[in-house]
Amino acid sequence: MSSPGRVVEVVVHDPRWPDQFERERRLLAEVLPTSLSIEHIGSTSVPGLAAKPIIDISAVLPDFQENAVDLEALGRLGYVFRPGVFADDEQHLFFPKDTAGRRTHHLHLFSVMSPLPRQNRIFRDYLAAHPDAARRYESAKRRAADLHPDSRARYGEAKEAAMLHVLAQARLWAR
Repeated sequence: MSSPGRVVEVVVHDPRWPDQFERERRLLAEVLPTSLSIEHIGSTSVPGLAAKPIIDISAVLPDFQENAVDLEALGRLGYVFRPGVFADDEQHLFFPKDTAGRRTHHLHLFSVMSPLPRQNRIFRDYLAAHPDAARRYESAKRRAADLHPDSRARYGEAKEAAMLHVLAQARLWAR
């Protein structure tokens, strides 16, 4: 449970996270019928890894234009389109979802041409297969959350070096 006033809190792994993703995946499959994949990504997708209690979801779309996405249907599920969050990536649309006033999901829609879904998958699978790397990454996440409990952006910046290090290892491993 999050502490009052905290925007970022890393909590122990919750074994319910995969089921929460699966319920959401089924709902999203209805409103994203052309999606090529809908996957659980991020720290909540790695068994045993502490994480912010936000389910990250990646969906790959063959027709990648804002008007090809039913924003109204996603809105009925609680997803709010945030244009410009990934302004430097034209192949990435972002939709956070809050439940009972608390952030619970991040939906990332990607073009089939984007390298990010594969990168996210490699990162997730590497952490799941390498518990020592997962623990090091978890430590970096906890430090970042302790330093920046009030800012998602500063939390992300504080853990970025550790994430990039793990990602480099994951890319070598995936070869």
